[in-house]
Amino acid sequence: MLDLFTLCVSAAAFIAALIDTSLGMCYGTILAPILLIAGYPPGVTVPTILFSQLIVDIAGGLTHVKVKNFTKKDVKTALLVAIPATVLVPLGVFLNISLPVIVTKTYVGLLVTTLGLLLLLGISFKKRSSSGLLLISGIAGFNKGFIGGGFGPVVVSGQVVFNYNDRSSVSIGDIAEIPVCIVGLLAFALQGKLTFLPIYLAVTIPALIAALIGPHITLAFSRKGLLRSIIGVTTLLLGITTLMKIILG
Repeated sequence: MLDLFTLCVSAAAFIAALIDTSLGMCYGTILAPILLIAGYPPGVTVPTILFSQLIVDIAGGLTHVKVKNFTKKDVKTALLVAIPATVLVPLGVFLNISLPVIVTKTYVGLLVTTLGLLLLLGISFKKRSSSGLLLISGIAGFNKGFIGGGFGPVVVSGQVVFNYNDRSSVSIGDIAEIPVCIVGLLAFALQGKLTFLPIYLAVTIPALIAALIGPHITLAFSRKGLLRSIIGVTTLLLGITTLMKIILG
């Protein structure tokens, strides 16, 4: 029988996955604090998010392909995002033990806030920049390994700022995160800290359902010309929230 905490966590997972697969961000940002409040330790919270997000990204990615948010022409961009992000995940994990968290959270907050402002002001590069995308993706991968978040808002908004299509950017943000989650789970497994618990299913099942819906919302927002603005507002709010948490302690 499910207790109230588990039902709340399941509902939060559904909402988080719906936002993540429609905007390419916010899954871990929403779910991590809720799992911690529900009494789950970080050693359970992080792998739960990584495992469920892996399922969400696979299901969401397939749905993005089905509704043509992601097409063959986006494969190269997805690789430009996925490779540096995946390579730098272990570095983030390694530095987690030696670099103050406040340093990374501060730069993530500043970076995400800046990207959100650029999107809302309609500022972007006139030409696509592969080198810029590689840099922003590497930073996003490091973020994921170091603090478990800061991937989606950096990758998705970064793509749009570097003049990539906003609709494709959302789908690429989800699809490119698949190998990042796999590497993260392998890191836990190699340390003998990956144990499948009932909370995995309580989070993953509702998140999976939401992942089949989110890409349709992406398509609807894109057709109405709202997607860039919504990504900008969401990114800006995430950045400001991150900085406020640091300031207020």
